[in-house]
Amino acid sequence: MRFHAYLGRLIWKNDTRKNDRITIVAIFCPTAKKNGDQYTKRILPAFVTPECNIMLSNAMEYVAQCPQERINYAKAEILLGVGDPRTIRRHILRGRQIVEKTDLELTQVLSGLPGFARLPEQKPGVGRLESLAATVGEIENAATRMDGAGRVEVPAIGYVHVVYAFERARNPVKVRGIYLKTPLNRVLSNLAFDDTS
Repeated sequence: MRFHAYLGRLIWKNDTRKNDRITIVAIFCPTAKKNGDQYTKRILPAFVTPECNIMLSNAMEYVAQCPQERINYAKAEILLGVGDPRTIRRHILRGRQIVEKTDLELTQVLSGLPGFARLPEQKPGVGRLESLAATVGEIENAATRMDGAGRVEVPAIGYVHVVYAFERARNPVKVRGIYLKTPLNRVLSNLAFDDTS
């Protein structure tokens, strides 16, 4: 695998109220090309929503500030930088769904580590993002207990980004004519417990 290109990407910044340009990296894999698989891939930072200029971090900020079910379109318009109610609704509902899915996947990782981890206590009235933050905290504690060393913590948005990208993947892995997907809890456990992360 090698670096293939540096590409410009527009993202909406709610503090400046405009699209700003960032640089992302595309990688190239000659082995994947020989096998007839997708051989270039754009690597996005965790705060970027795949194929969209609305930042994932802005959608998560809305989920944190407005945990209730009813969408506050005025607030969402400010945070997301878009006025179309359909787009707002799609991003807010998807943001809530992906935060819940991330929490569920991380809970499955924790349940597989009984000697090192415990499931965080579930309390009524706790928002989606607050619940995810408690689960991420326990993932980090379990990682420290397992290797006994200090480590760089992965923020909640890092896990949410992995789940979002995994869900949006167009090309599952093909082995001997059968399409397979790596179980997401395996991907997340590698993210949480790999020393190189």
